[in-house]
Amino acid sequence: MFPLMKILFLEIVYKNKMKNENFYGFTVRNWKAKLAGFPTEDSYASCSPFDTGETIACVADGVTRDFVDGSIVTKDLEGLLKFWTGKYPKHAQEASQICVGNFILTKSLEDSNKAIRRYNLETFKTIDYLGNDFAGCTAAGIVEKDGLLDYQFIADSGVAIFNKDGKLKFNTPCEGPNSHGSIDQEVKYLYGSSFNDSFGRMKIRSEFRNNPKEPLAYGVLTGEKTAENYIRKGQEKLKEGDYALLYTDGIGEILFEQGEGLDGQFIQLLINQDYSQLKNFCQEKISTEGTLIVYKKPVQYHFHSLPSGLAKQRELMEKDFFGPAHP
Repeated sequence: MFPLMKILFLEIVYKNKMKNENFYGFTVRNWKAKLAGFPTEDSYASCSPFDTGETIACVADGVTRDFVDGSIVTKDLEGLLKFWTGKYPKHAQEASQICVGNFILTKSLEDSNKAIRRYNLETFKTIDYLGNDFAGCTAAGIVEKDGLLDYQFIADSGVAIFNKDGKLKFNTPCEGPNSHGSIDQEVKYLYGSSFNDSFGRMKIRSEFRNNPKEPLAYGVLTGEKTAENYIRKGQEKLKEGDYALLYTDGIGEILFEQGEGLDGQFIQLLINQDYSQLKNFCQEKISTEGTLIVYKKPVQYHFHSLPSGLAKQRELMEKDFFGPAHP
């Protein structure tokens, strides 16, 4: 693809215009974040290229940054004033957009990670894991063709499949921070610090993120090669009428009621395809920010199920358009 075509394509992706009737996607945010004007740090996109027969979709959650002076973002007046005076960078937002755009083009979270690496090399001269930390994101992506759904995810973004009646058929595990044990307790034990202290945050990011040698480690697409150790992949069957959901952690907490089971109202709105109400429901319950893509596997057109007269008419139309099926 030529560079200009890439630019135009990515512009369409970032606008999140899902014209395919089998897709629905949205990002919802806590009202306090919206009122304060904090940037949206999630991104999502989908497409169905006419020449491949594939369905591609991706969601990404940019990792919240520190202020440029290295201090932690706080939900108080001091933090709000810092944000309003331009002390909060947009690297998280840009990392999620880079991830989504590259996945739509390459169908690979590894390639998205490499693109984020290029961004970080151009943006940061040094990394101190505080104000100058790697920009990064978590993400989940799917590629579906002929009823086979290939999925990829990292950390606490995920994929779930429901049948037409709302029964859960499959979901990816949550592998976000503290999913293997309490990192905070470990840092307190080792260093007498915590994530609320600059020293503790630096230790968590440098030693417990993308570190395959650390049992409590978690993965984030930061451009580091070691992040690829935490990209999970698999394949599931997707039947006609099934729903494939891609979500970031904020929606995952709502859908799975923070590990307590499926939210019945969420599922009912899903199978009723009442997506506007589903968005409103998530907006009411969101604690921070979350993104959801719903893809419903369409019921395919079955040629032989048509009445004989219509089937013959369809056959003549196809021959007229495509030419005879045989020499």
